[in-house]
Amino acid sequence: MFAGLKPRLLAFGHDYLVILGIIFVVSLVGSFIAFGPFQDRVTEELTTPIARDALAFVALILPVILYFATQESSVAQGTWGKRKVRVRVQTLAGERMNFGRSFIRSAVKFLPWQIAHTCLFNIPGWPVTPEEPPAWVLWGFGVVWGLVGVNFGMLIWSKTHRTLYDWLSGTVVVQSQSA
Repeated sequence: MFAGLKPRLLAFGHDYLVILGIIFVVSLVGSFIAFGPFQDRVTEELTTPIARDALAFVALILPVILYFATQESSVAQGTWGKRKVRVRVQTLAGERMNFGRSFIRSAVKFLPWQIAHTCLFNIPGWPVTPEEPPAWVLWGFGVVWGLVGVNFGMLIWSKTHRTLYDWLSGTVVVQSQSA
């Protein structure tokens, strides 16, 4: 049986606790680095939007992608949240995903988050004194909301409840018998 909106949102809610843990650790380490003995070096190195975006990707988004990819390609076929809600990710043939497929699925799943960071870091003066953003930044935020909308629409209205990242990775989320 295919997992619909409610179990998938519940699973992600649980997994968001893991994401918050990652954010907390990154924030602690980042604060120590930014306000500690490396303050001058950090200020000097993170002057461009590209540098700040790259740091956000490596320190935050990539670890989250790797968490999802490793857990969903594991024998359990799901993250902690999916296991708690008793759903799992599998290929269309009913098999466990390999890591490559799982990484693609997770990268596409979190692509809107990365695009949003890229857009935010390119707003002049952000976050202290934001100015009018360039047009491409506004278009980027439109792409973010478009991707989120497409994923939710597909999840709600398709019979198999497959999102865009499920389609692109050839996977489906199903109800599981074991926790």
